[in-house]
Amino acid sequence: MLIYIAVIQKILYFGLIYPISRLPFFLIYRISDILFIILFYLVRYRRNTVYQNIKNSFPQYSVKAYEKISFDFYRHFCDLVVESLKLFTLREKSAQERMVYKNVELIEQLSSKQKNITLMGGHYGNWELLAITINNALPYQCKALYTPLRNLFWEYKMKQSRSRFGLQMVSIKKILSHPKEENNPLLCTIYGSDQWPRKPHKAYWTEFLNQDTGFQKGAEKFAKKNNEVVVFGKIKKIRRGYYETEFHIISEEPTLEKNDFIMESYKDMLEAQIREDPAYYLWSHKRWKHPRPNDLVL
Repeated sequence: MLIYIAVIQKILYFGLIYPISRLPFFLIYRISDILFIILFYLVRYRRNTVYQNIKNSFPQYSVKAYEKISFDFYRHFCDLVVESLKLFTLREKSAQERMVYKNVELIEQLSSKQKNITLMGGHYGNWELLAITINNALPYQCKALYTPLRNLFWEYKMKQSRSRFGLQMVSIKKILSHPKEENNPLLCTIYGSDQWPRKPHKAYWTEFLNQDTGFQKGAEKFAKKNNEVVVFGKIKKIRRGYYETEFHIISEEPTLEKNDFIMESYKDMLEAQIREDPAYYLWSHKRWKHPRPNDLVL
């Protein structure tokens, strides 16, 4: 059975995904248009989840506004799917043209002080494009923490895609066992802290988009432990297929901050980003499927 599954996976990748990835962008987006019709109108992929997440996040909005955000989200989501497929074969120059980093001088100032960075971001815009371009955009060796996939074939392909231009992928399960190495180049460690926490009892709980929300707090923990400057990466979608990232410092001296200051500041910045243009957040994710554990309820 495992052999058959492996064969099917390879056929799917080399017979469908890889050929699509080789297509020019104008054809890639025609596929996105078709995919939108299928997911939004025919399959109605997680339509209830998306609508309810948006409604709970913006209770002051009208039904018409919910429907508009939902519609725009699915258009963007389908673009995100095909753009992620394109990343398997996208050339480095083209990738860099499609993700512009606005204020790299801020990061260069930190590198001149020999400061390592904890970079916090969310599932907004195209974080996959950021992943493959950021290592060559900053004067740092960039590492991204990720949750391993159960399927080894697709985990390998995911890591291969994201690390094509120098990004190092580190399993969240191994980060605790990795000692801090001496004489390393300056490091920028990337955290997607808005993922659902694997251990809710150890999460940081706060109000986010009008809902009780748990966040992974590893970024604050390790920033304090290693005294790394904490930076927020704000992604903005300029137009179809083109994005920019702007950096904002959360704390230059995390060891001097009160507990949870970094997490609360990150939450505020991410929420402000989403409120500016809600359609580009990952509303299909079941972000609020579990409540705060009873023993943590205030």
